[in-house]
Order: sequence, then C-alpha cells, then structure tokens
Amino acid sequence: MKALITGAAGFMGTNLSIRLLKNPNNKIIGVDSLIRKGSEENLKLFEREKRFKFYQADIDYIEKIIKKTKPDVVYHLAAQVAVTSSVENPKMDFEINALGTLRVVNTASQIKAPVIYTSTNKVYGDNLNKVPTIELVTRYDFGGKLRKKGIGETFSIDAKHHTPYGCSKLTGDIYVRDFGGIVNRCSCMYGVHQHGTSDQGWLSYFAKNKILGKEITIYGDGKQVRDAVRDTDVTRLLEMQGKALLDGRNELRGEVFNVGGGYKNTISLLELCTLWDIKPKFKGWRPSDQKVFYCDTSKADKMLNWRPEIDLKTGLDELFRWTNRNQYT
Repeated sequence: MKALITGAAGFMGTNLSIRLLKNPNNKIIGVDSLIRKGSEENLKLFEREKRFKFYQADIDYIEKIIKKTKPDVVYHLAAQVAVTSSVENPKMDFEINALGTLRVVNTASQIKAPVIYTSTNKVYGDNLNKVPTIELVTRYDFGGKLRKKGIGETFSIDAKHHTPYGCSKLTGDIYVRDFGGIVNRCSCMYGVHQHGTSDQGWLSYFAKNKILGKEITIYGDGKQVRDAVRDTDVTRLLEMQGKALLDGRNELRGEVFNVGGGYKNTISLLELCTLWDIKPKFKGWRPSDQKVFYCDTSKADKMLNWRPEIDLKTGLDELFRWTNRNQYT
C-alpha cells in the first residue's frame, strides 16, 4: 500500500506512519507544513526510512502532490485544530479545514484513491448541551438513555454554536462522505509523540506543565468529561479502514464512525488533576464547550471488529513517562 498522510509529522500522522511502516510492503508519502510545535522533532524519526518520502508543504500544494505521487489511499489528518484560533480567524480556519479538505477529496477522486478523514466531536455542536445531564462531585455525566452508552453517529449535527472550528470540520466531514471516503469523528486522542497545548491535546498539555512545574488553567469548573482513546487504538482503526477499502469493501464508503475510549475510559479535568496532584487555576467557560462527550463505538465494532483496547490508567501512565523524557519547551 502506498499511503499519503497529510499532517504526517503531527501527533496522529507520526503514529500512523510508524504503524504502517511496520509492514515492509507499505510506503508513506508524508505531507506537513511543520508549523506545529514538536512536528520537526517527530519528523526526525523518519530520517533514515527509505520508504518515507516527505514534502514540507501546506494545504495549498496538496493537489499537486497527490497528482504527482498517485497514492493508493489518502489519510487526511492535517487541520487547524484550535477552537480559539477559529474564533480569532475564522477565514483561515475555513481555508484549511473546509476548503483544504475539498481539495484533498476532489483531487484524490481523480486518481481513484479513497480518503480517510479525522473529524471531531465538535460537529455535534451545542446539541450535546441539550442532552439531560447530571452533576456529580467531580464530573458531569449524561442522564437518561445515553448514560454509560454515549453518542452514536446518528446524533444530530444540525445545531447552533458549532464554533467556526466545528463548522469547518463538519464541512470537511460532509465532503469526505459525499466523495465516498470514511470519516472518523474523534474524541480525546492522546499518546506518545504528542506535544499538547492549552487549545488542543489537553492530556499531554497537563502532563507537560505538571512535569515542568508550570501553572495550569482550567476553563469552566473542571467537571467537563471526555472519553480518552490511545493513539495505538486509533491508528489500528485507521490501518484497518485503509486495508478494507483497498480490499474492495465498498459498503464502508461514505460511512462515519465515532472514535473514542467509550464510557469506561472517561475522565474529567478535576479527576485528572487529582490523579496527577495538580492544583489548577480557573477561568470562565470557553464558547460552546461541551460539558460531556463520550462515544458509543458499537458501529466500529460491528462493521470493523474494532474496539478500544488500552485502558485509561495504563495509557496515562505511558503518556506521562514519555512526556517526562521529551520535554520540548
């Protein structure tokens, strides 16, 4: 398989490249702008890998690269990922996430290469805050029928207050499905080779700041809950999807999967602070922050026999150890 990966030096792009290169028959075409902190460090992992061809380029050049390299499958992982940045500059956010994704799927379709896309739970917008919730001592949780089950793929995306980021990712989401690709609406992903910031990758960000003795600020009351899924579980799913499409499983074309750790791998910000002995400061809520999100992953289980395997405690211990060895400040 010859796979083109956008965002190849990012967190998930790096881990996906590592996984795919374990198969000696696979080749990787990596594309990344290298503007994200830590991406150049990640890229060094592939310096001597002959089956990894790298292009430093932003999304404006993606059409030329796809036409030149003619991959079998495209993993579109590159994105503008910060809600705060999308509010500050919605035009830039749209051009990268919405227009950029259209360029990817339109060009890939011309060479008959399917696209596998990482989307976000933000496509559900403020609808999640309309779900009945309960408030416990350290967390919020869904009430009623969704408690311990989570959000499935049929949950409505017709919502107010997506944030510009949610709007742009939803636009890309729709285009990928319309062109016959696969969409993965991801919850909180974490793991090695992640260089988190206050805007994205919060588990990594908390670990780094704890290790460096820096102040940590929580926006809201800290009872917000997410289901966390380890990088190895996500890349395993992405690899399975690529193989399935190339094997002719056309029933997967146009499908969407909610990808997360599920209820058993949920954690709130306050609970993480207790686990890592963090004493945070608090500020006001961010726009359209979702109090609770965790996935119902039963569709991926049914169609691809995929379910998260790494339990949260084990994964967080590994994340903390890796971050402690790789303190890029």
